[in-house]
Amino acid sequence: MSKVLIVYYSLSGNTKYIAEVMRESINADLLELKPIKEINSDNSMKYFWGGFQAKMKKKPKLNPITINPLEYDLLVLGTPVWAWNFSPPMRSFLSLYDLAGKNVALWLCSGGGQGKAMEKFKNALKGSTIMGDIRFIDPLIHSPEENKTKAISWIQSIINHEK
Repeated sequence: MSKVLIVYYSLSGNTKYIAEVMRESINADLLELKPIKEINSDNSMKYFWGGFQAKMKKKPKLNPITINPLEYDLLVLGTPVWAWNFSPPMRSFLSLYDLAGKNVALWLCSGGGQGKAMEKFKNALKGSTIMGDIRFIDPLIHSPEENKTKAISWIQSIINHEK
């Protein structure tokens, strides 16, 4: 089986939930992106500041990444949708590593409309082979078990397709 790394950023726990479900189902390595200066997830202003950062294409400094994502055969990237964009911490990650020529699979978690977030995510990965993409709507709130099944089925289909 190929070497798989699941890379994700999660502020409210939804993206983390999907990442952990997938990791358990395929026995992948996990990399959680952590900004050095995190937005306060309990603060009502998080949507304003997060949306502002996303719109302005900010790249917050991340805590040190101790593994080399380029050593993996497949990178599964997950991010929440902020202001119809992928999250600034994921933007930071993508600016640190050239994933051209790598196999990647993408997932988004959102509370509602995603706008063109997936299209923007894919555009940031030009030169990569997109093995698949999927979206989850507040998976911890709306049918966690159903979303768990959906995530497992999706990631296993990506893995089986890659072989």
